[in-house]
Amino acid sequence: MLKLSTLHTYLNQVLDLPDLHTAILLTPTGQLISYASDPSRSKEDVRSVVGLSGDSFLEVEEQGFATFEIKGKPHLGSIYVLAVNEAQDETQDGWQPLMLLALNFSNGYDQEAVRLKAKALAAHLSKSLSKYREYLVVPRPPPTSSNISSPTPVR
Repeated sequence: MLKLSTLHTYLNQVLDLPDLHTAILLTPTGQLISYASDPSRSKEDVRSVVGLSGDSFLEVEEQGFATFEIKGKPHLGSIYVLAVNEAQDETQDGWQPLMLLALNFSNGYDQEAVRLKAKALAAHLSKSLSKYREYLVVPRPPPTSSNISSPTPVR
C-alpha cells in the first residue's frame, strides 16, 4: 500500500535548502500526487512547477528526463523532471512512465547533484510503484487516422 506520508518523507529527504527547495511527484498527465517544499515557498509556486513539469512530458518521454529554466518567474530557478519507472518497462510498446519526479532548484545549484538525487529517488520509488502499474498508467487513446472520412449524412 502506498502512503502519502511516506512519499512526502522521501521527497523531503532529497531537499537541500535553500537551493534545492521543492520535490514533486506527479502523474504523466500533470496531476499532483505529493510534494515537499521549503516552507517559505508558496503553494502557487508549487502549482507553477507542477504545471510546467507536466508540460514537459513529451521531452521526458523521448529522453527519459527534461531540464529547463523557468522564464518569467526567476525566483523559481530551474526544474529537472525525471520519469519514475522500472528500466525494463521502457522497452515495451506504448511506454509511459509510472510517475514523474520534478526537482526545483536555484539556478546556481549543481545540476549534476540534482540529477543524481533524482535518479536515486526515482529508482527507489519505482520499486514500490511498479507493483501498481496496472492501476497507475492510463492507457493511451488509439491513434486516429486522417484517412477515415466522416459518414455520409442521411438525407
